[in-house]
Amino acid sequence: MKVKIKENAVSEKLNRANSIEGFYANTGILVTGATGFLGKGILEKLMRVSLNIAAIFILVRPKKNQTIEQRFKKLIDDPIYDSIKAIHPSVVNKVYPIEGDVSQSNLGISAADRNILIENVNIVFHVAATVKFNEPLNVAININTKATARIMELCMELKHVISVVYVSTAYSNANILEIEEKIYTTSFKPSTVINICESGDQKSIDLLEDEILKIYPNTYTFSKNLAEQIMSNNSNNFPIAIVRPSVIGASLKEPCPGWVSNTHGLTNVFMLIGKGIARTMLVKKSKRLNLVPVDYVVNIIICAAWHVTLHRNNDVKVYNSTSNAHPIKWNQIRDIVVQCSRETPMNNVIWFPFCILIPNQCSYNILGIFLHILPAFFMDIFLKLSGRKPMIMKTSKMFNQMVRVVKFFGQHEWTFHQENVTDMIKRVKLLKDRDIVKLDLWNMDWKKYIITYMAGIEKFILKEDSKSIDAAQKRLLFLYRIHQIVLMSSVFVALATIYIIYYALTV
Repeated sequence: MKVKIKENAVSEKLNRANSIEGFYANTGILVTGATGFLGKGILEKLMRVSLNIAAIFILVRPKKNQTIEQRFKKLIDDPIYDSIKAIHPSVVNKVYPIEGDVSQSNLGISAADRNILIENVNIVFHVAATVKFNEPLNVAININTKATARIMELCMELKHVISVVYVSTAYSNANILEIEEKIYTTSFKPSTVINICESGDQKSIDLLEDEILKIYPNTYTFSKNLAEQIMSNNSNNFPIAIVRPSVIGASLKEPCPGWVSNTHGLTNVFMLIGKGIARTMLVKKSKRLNLVPVDYVVNIIICAAWHVTLHRNNDVKVYNSTSNAHPIKWNQIRDIVVQCSRETPMNNVIWFPFCILIPNQCSYNILGIFLHILPAFFMDIFLKLSGRKPMIMKTSKMFNQMVRVVKFFGQHEWTFHQENVTDMIKRVKLLKDRDIVKLDLWNMDWKKYIITYMAGIEKFILKEDSKSIDAAQKRLLFLYRIHQIVLMSSVFVALATIYIIYYALTV
């Protein structure tokens, strides 16, 4: 691997860069988490707008029966990179996979590869994380907190580092409802928590987790808070930016409208509502959801590296990558998703799409029996009798588990300050290539975006052909008639039951 970064060129860019592309020219970049949804977006954007980058190193974790070369090929063969490869095929040759694992000692990087990074990396984007809300404490701490400490150890060794960007979450302080762009400390010291989790004493770990969950909604948000503290403790060494995205959704425009690459979180909710599987949710319909497109978050991250480097002080800069658009509430989102699911139905819908929002856990449990469990039971019987694999009950249980895990976020809403983001936007507007990044969502058309989001789920997740829309609409019409029959039958049964009870009590 022959890569040589020109140190003088980097220094010159720091002093004179008047463009995002100019800032990244001749630099070496390290990206962790590049195989994830957000990481793919960052890699695609860097390849597309910064053709003069010297090298992009991506940390790739080996998997069972898959070498890093195979994983890299699968990553780079993703259709989102097709237009880049067609216009600038040589840019792919600047992307270098490095075998590593953030959960391992020394990041699982070989001595030879580590030396390459030490000599050639200028900018670090640490994106890798576990995003499971219900991860055991020791697992979340190792992957999200201790891994960040490992990244910082590497950064301290880099000979020509100019900035480090850590991707956290807007909910790293979810116990506070008004969140400023600053580091919030806790009574739990990062080093103490890491030591307990590494001790292997499960009883101590469980007791600690119980104490943490009295304050934080889950181990994910807590582990991210500790990681932020670790980053802050190193802010005197080089410029550090912490970007806190809220709920990340499909792309607004880049690399193409509606692009999404996984079924985590909100994407899974939208898909299951569209399929007619999710018919009730445990959320307060009047609460706002802070939703941001992935390309908006990517732009914030890429600009944060520039902003924190050229406008440095000795404090870590925090950027709340949250929406400044007109707020949208859960009931509004539900209405758009249901309407879209009916007008342009997905293939293989199992029921006529609808969704009832319930704020109370007890009411949700009762309604869930009639809207989730019983229908899933009878549908699986039908599938089994028709020679197909029963799967609806399993999917329904997974959805109910997800609802329980994320219910905290459907019951609350937060206010996010954005002073650093606002300052960055003002400064980016002075750059000659300011149009390559969109940093403001104030004119967001939520209905149009969610319709695009749903289309993206059908295209990128379900791989559905738009030509099959006629068959899907016929299927939906049939399910609508069945839905109406069931509704009328339910009303009749309910009235009959009331009459029988009333008659029995009055006779």
